[in-house]
Amino acid sequence: MCSLMKLGFLIGVNNFYNCSRYCNHLNNLKNQQKLSYLYKRLYSKNNIDIFKTNDQNNNNVENNDIGLGVKSGKYKVFKDTDSLMVLDVEEERLLQEKEYEQQVSIEPQFEGINLTRGVTGVFEIEDLIDVLKSENAQDIFVAALPEAAKYVDYMVVVSGKSRRHMIGLAEFIRKVYKKKRCSSDIIPRIEGENSKDWIALDLGNIALHIFSREARPIYDLESLWSLGVEYDLHLNAPQDPLITLLQKHAISLDSFKSSESLS
Repeated sequence: MCSLMKLGFLIGVNNFYNCSRYCNHLNNLKNQQKLSYLYKRLYSKNNIDIFKTNDQNNNNVENNDIGLGVKSGKYKVFKDTDSLMVLDVEEERLLQEKEYEQQVSIEPQFEGINLTRGVTGVFEIEDLIDVLKSENAQDIFVAALPEAAKYVDYMVVVSGKSRRHMIGLAEFIRKVYKKKRCSSDIIPRIEGENSKDWIALDLGNIALHIFSREARPIYDLESLWSLGVEYDLHLNAPQDPLITLLQKHAISLDSFKSSESLS
């Protein structure tokens, strides 16, 4: 009896285990069927079209936002011309060498000289005086002329140590003028280039006279342009007594008439 009861218990347990496995199997099948159904619904053609439409709408909204941002100045449209050019090491080295060579070719001769064109003329008077001093011009004289003279704004008179120094002064001033000038400014001529006593340059707003030491006191332009004609010693100097005597006893022929006109 006990054996039969034990056998029945074992059969019941086995049947219960088999029933449990069968139920789990059925549940798995149902879950798989549900997943398959959901998968088909999720990735059906209609749903894919809906997803695409939503993505396009989102992109359109973003593009519209960007467009409004560009119009309002919030965003900046990128252009290739706005990008910074980054050179490699070799190109950068060659560029620096070229810039250095250009600086070396300019700086030694015109170092410390203002090469920017002036406002009242190619040379401002201060710039011209600085250049003359740097070139060792002697006894620099400057006179501001009145507008009534209708000539230039300033008269500058200097002395040179020698004829070679005088020519050097004139040529260097002309070189600096060419560096400073605009295309519409006329390059000045060197007047009196073959003279050993006097050289002049018309710089537009400034007249520059370069004299030798011996000739400068003879012409005495300083007195003429600073004191005026009535106070110029050379123009108001007494005449030679012989010339005064001849003028006193000279006979004027203006009152005489020819015999033909009388007849």
